[in-house]
Amino acid sequence: MSTAIPASIETPLQALCNAIANAPEIQAARVNAEAFLADDTAVSLYRDMMTLGGQLQQQHRSGAELDEGEVERFEKLRSDSNNHPAIQSFHDAQDILQGVANAINGFVSKTLEKGSVPTAEEVFGGGGCGEGCGCH
Repeated sequence: MSTAIPASIETPLQALCNAIANAPEIQAARVNAEAFLADDTAVSLYRDMMTLGGQLQQQHRSGAELDEGEVERFEKLRSDSNNHPAIQSFHDAQDILQGVANAINGFVSKTLEKGSVPTAEEVFGGGGCGEGCGCH
């Protein structure tokens, strides 16, 4: 099911999307994310860490005893992942892209709620980013 966008909104929406897509920070973040995805070693390391972490978490939630060797293996994978430049760049890229998405969503949601363009303080709260914006 698709929602029809009024013509009066479609053109400014396209302009906003164009500005986002052409922003140097967004382009750099996308390049970093794509570089990570093209790095088979980094992807494999990250996938192994996430898979094992999920398995250990599921075992813990079910009350099963965690195998110390598996926990140590996970800690090693996590350390290797945290120190891998491509994975670090990928996380930084995700933070940038998610932060922009959250900020845009906040402004649009507040606009729909208020019926007028909100200030950054109205969207993010008095303390600025980090107080309810969802980007952290």
